[in-house]
Amino acid sequence: MATLRITYQTIDYVQIQNGELSIMLFLDDLLKAEIPRNAIIDHLTKYHSPDGGSIEINDFGVTGSSYDAEKKKGQVKISYRIYYFYGCADITKDAGDHETWNFDIDIKNNTLLLYIPEYEQRSTADEF
Repeated sequence: MATLRITYQTIDYVQIQNGELSIMLFLDDLLKAEIPRNAIIDHLTKYHSPDGGSIEINDFGVTGSSYDAEKKKGQVKISYRIYYFYGCADITKDAGDHETWNFDIDIKNNTLLLYIPEYEQRSTADEF
């Protein structure tokens, strides 16, 4: 399992505790910063690469979240579109998908720990 560590500003967590900022908005802002955004898109692209064709994922959005403030744990659901390009056949298609990942908030280090599972990729060698 890959762990993406993302630092945040103390004031953001204080606003969550005070009810001034929703966890969903906090996650959306945090995950869409350049470095985590690129890491997430890279992960999703690699995950879908066995689907065939040339894969492109341009963006994602946080479309759901849950958070247990006492345990400092939660889940985030991201939704995205995958664009497939099949150059030899001159075919393009797209599809929507989503992932739900767990996270922890480390308040001592102002860090969100996003746990991204390593998805099993089926090998045709296993079929023989």
